[in-house]
Amino acid sequence: MKSNFQFLVNEPDTQILFDTAKDAEDLYAMGKFSNELESLRKIAENVARQLLDLNFVSMGDRSTFNDCLREIDKHGLAPREVLQDLYDLKGSGNSAAHTLHKYSKSEALTALRKMYDVLVWFGGLYMDEKPESEFFEPKDGLFKTTADRKVIYVQTADNQNGLWPAYKDLEKIGDATIDSYEMDNRPNSDDLRAVAEKRINQYMKTAGVPHKLQWAELAYRKQDGTWFRDYDVQDVLERSGIRKTEVTEGNEWFKTDVDTAKKAIQAVKEGRKSITVSLKLKSGMIKLRPEQKEAIKKTKQAFKKHDKMLWNAKMRFGKTMTALQLVKEEKYQHVLIMTHRPVVDEGWFEDFNKIGMPDAGYLYGSKNMGEDISNLLKSGKPYVYFASLQDLRGSEEVGGKQGDKNHEIFDNEWDLVIVDEAHEGTQTDLAQRVTDEVVTEGHTKLLELSGTPFNILDQYEEDQVYTWDYVMEQQAKHDWNINHPDEPNPYAGLPEVSMYTFEMNRDFKEAQFMNEDKQSFNFKEFFRVDEQGKFVYESKVKQFLRNITTPDSKTNYPFSTKEFRNRLRHTLWILPGVKEANALEDLMKQDPVFGMEYQIVNVVRNGDDNGVASESDIDKVKDAMKPDPAKTKTITLTVRKMTTGVTIKPWTGVLFLSNTNSAMQYLQAAFRAQSAYSSPTFGQKTNCYIFDFAPDRALTVMAAASQLDTGVGKRTTGAQKERMAQLLNFLPIIGEKGQSMEPYNVDNLLAKIKRVYAEKAVQSGFDDDSLYSDELLMLDDVDLQDFNELKAKVGTTKAEKKKTEIDVNDQGLSDEEYDTANRAKKKSKKERTPEEEAALEKMKALKKQRKTMISILRSISIRIPMMIYGMKVDINQDVDIHKFIDKVDALSWEEFMPKGVSKELFKKFIKYYDPDVFIEAGRIIRRKTKELDKLDPIDRAEKLALIFGTFRNPDKETVLTPWRVVNMHLGKTIGGYNFYDESYQYTTEKGKKIRTW
Repeated sequence: MKSNFQFLVNEPDTQILFDTAKDAEDLYAMGKFSNELESLRKIAENVARQLLDLNFVSMGDRSTFNDCLREIDKHGLAPREVLQDLYDLKGSGNSAAHTLHKYSKSEALTALRKMYDVLVWFGGLYMDEKPESEFFEPKDGLFKTTADRKVIYVQTADNQNGLWPAYKDLEKIGDATIDSYEMDNRPNSDDLRAVAEKRINQYMKTAGVPHKLQWAELAYRKQDGTWFRDYDVQDVLERSGIRKTEVTEGNEWFKTDVDTAKKAIQAVKEGRKSITVSLKLKSGMIKLRPEQKEAIKKTKQAFKKHDKMLWNAKMRFGKTMTALQLVKEEKYQHVLIMTHRPVVDEGWFEDFNKIGMPDAGYLYGSKNMGEDISNLLKSGKPYVYFASLQDLRGSEEVGGKQGDKNHEIFDNEWDLVIVDEAHEGTQTDLAQRVTDEVVTEGHTKLLELSGTPFNILDQYEEDQVYTWDYVMEQQAKHDWNINHPDEPNPYAGLPEVSMYTFEMNRDFKEAQFMNEDKQSFNFKEFFRVDEQGKFVYESKVKQFLRNITTPDSKTNYPFSTKEFRNRLRHTLWILPGVKEANALEDLMKQDPVFGMEYQIVNVVRNGDDNGVASESDIDKVKDAMKPDPAKTKTITLTVRKMTTGVTIKPWTGVLFLSNTNSAMQYLQAAFRAQSAYSSPTFGQKTNCYIFDFAPDRALTVMAAASQLDTGVGKRTTGAQKERMAQLLNFLPIIGEKGQSMEPYNVDNLLAKIKRVYAEKAVQSGFDDDSLYSDELLMLDDVDLQDFNELKAKVGTTKAEKKKTEIDVNDQGLSDEEYDTANRAKKKSKKERTPEEEAALEKMKALKKQRKTMISILRSISIRIPMMIYGMKVDINQDVDIHKFIDKVDALSWEEFMPKGVSKELFKKFIKYYDPDVFIEAGRIIRRKTKELDKLDPIDRAEKLALIFGTFRNPDKETVLTPWRVVNMHLGKTIGGYNFYDESYQYTTEKGKKIRTW
């Protein structure tokens, strides 16, 4: 039999791996899956130990496989994907060796593929060995001979006496060997049933369970003359989304009916990997909500003019269901779904069936569910294929290092590419190459889905974005009962969210726990862990746990009373890092409240895996909740894992104990608990909670959430304040004030929004539109004259110095027109008045002019960060644009500003800068610089280079030498301490920072 691992035979160091890997393939082909997994574990451990040895990391004689993996992680010797595969192979191998669990064919093939990926990486990196072909399923001729014939059968338990309720609605698929040749081979004949009965009696009578044989036929595939096994049928059932239930360990049953089981047998006979008919659903079960229909409508319109569309829709919008309905209505033939979160494959497959795609003639495929890609390409039918971005990025064709694979995906012409969770893992060079490969210019449409598209929103025009946020959802929920009093409310199951913020520095005032800005609490320092994995400030952490579990009328901490803890039965806690989560798990298990009442589930015990959750992580949480979550209590500890793309319905709260300031990451995590859930014992979930111990951060992010669909640089209008009031109405934010807890108002929230945009301005070196206000839409003749004067001074060519022409009756929007245009945006074209339509058209024209004016101001703006960096101003003082002009000395102004741009001239343009963003951006630059004083000289130099790296070259004469070039010049001349590799391309090697003389 041909082997996937043939490439290992040429090197002595890998030859020993080949022999065992080949044995594992043989065991797979014979259906001995548990034995195969044990063999794969041996190989995985050998690879781990060889890897450590090759990197001169010594391990003790008594070291375990787990010890080896920890060292690999510690030294950064393997990519996250490889390390996770090694952990998975260890886990499945241990289970196979010590339990009676009966592994499915799909599980065994997945493990074999993981071993292949690991060995491809290992062989390519250390032995210069690569496979000649892509991974394929091992097969041999074991069941092609006439000496071994099989009958496949379907049975259930006979529960007429009511003594076996555990077997209700369950079916078992098995096979038996036929000893005689003289028999009736017709489907379900008495002869075939007799063979099946004989086999069933061998195990059912031992268990004492009465049985009922429902179907028996030859396990023969006529099209290629091969025989198949029960696990082939079981694999089809699983890939078709039909759940396997283990009634007793090692005894597999499926939650299905005999007709579905027979269809699975037929699928195997026809060489298909799944049942292609819809699962049975209640009629009328799927009905799109109005906003989902609107998303489809707007997308159809956008695709007439553009090739890209973004759905900026909150978690629980139903993006998968709605996207598949779009596919069906537009009759796209070849659809590719890509995501950084492969764990959502099952969710897409379930929605594929729920929305009736099979009835519309579509097939579904992925590496784990439905058909494989080769079957889809040959089918001649329309199809939807799900792929992992990590897997695609690892392909050599796009520059990855995980093997020569995925050609069928890259070579196919896709009609529609859907990117799920598009905010994550899609902006790297490798990910962009993947997108370029699967998108055919002029043909393929691209639909990106995200609940927090902060990092990609500026890639889209207004008519390419459909927005649906939390406020819209809750308003629709409220309005439905008024407008449709006699109809079921489709939003009823979506809980309302409340946020509570608490001041950590009220109880922990030590200076080391405060960040340099003296405003935010430093969770990383508070939860700092020593080399033994213990908290440095363990007494403080214990005090914190006591505080939040002790009644206090002033704060009402979330776990302070028995009543509160009963409401918060299942919560998600976000920690600063893996070591911190591990130390907190150990401490909480000893705590008199948390240790007694809750099961602590740490999903990052072996690493955060770049925030990517696996099926085993989800199972770990669900297993802890047990079948009835109303009778259990759990706390899930994480860093980023399970904070995006994952739904755990019984969660009722999310608690933040980390310093993340990323609005994208924060909002993804914060709304994890806002999923519909009800059960006979739990009831209907109506409320869920966010608890944040960093109030400033919480308000900043939530303010950003309320503004996301209205853009940046907005004037603070009555409409804007009204929108924030709506947010606080549907998502009350309650914080400590004096001796009590009080809700925040609009003005508190509005003041915080600017920080998000200020961060963006700083990262771009002030080369960002978020720095400017909408006053640029209000220009009159005098303003235009000022701009032309400035343009003549900052331009470096005749074309740049040329006067700017303006054609909107030579004036900008009035205040009334500005408000009218913003009102018009919220209405459909049919609903707008002529005045609103005119104001909107005028605003669109002026937005093009606004970009021209920004391009003129840019020549000045990009010089400002360097000047702020060099200012001598107390760190606690805010520097607004007026103070900036005043504090910069005349000599520096003349040195850095374009010739002829005096302070007096610049003052004419102050009004076009967003004052709050300017202040906050200056504060960020100065605070980041001040924080470097705590570092040693080498780390300080590296971090300072990152700050300088955000500065832009002000003109052709003044060039800021890049950090890489500085290292290269010094390294190749006088020498010194170097932060780059020998090629001066990378700052890390094998996961470790480069530091060389």
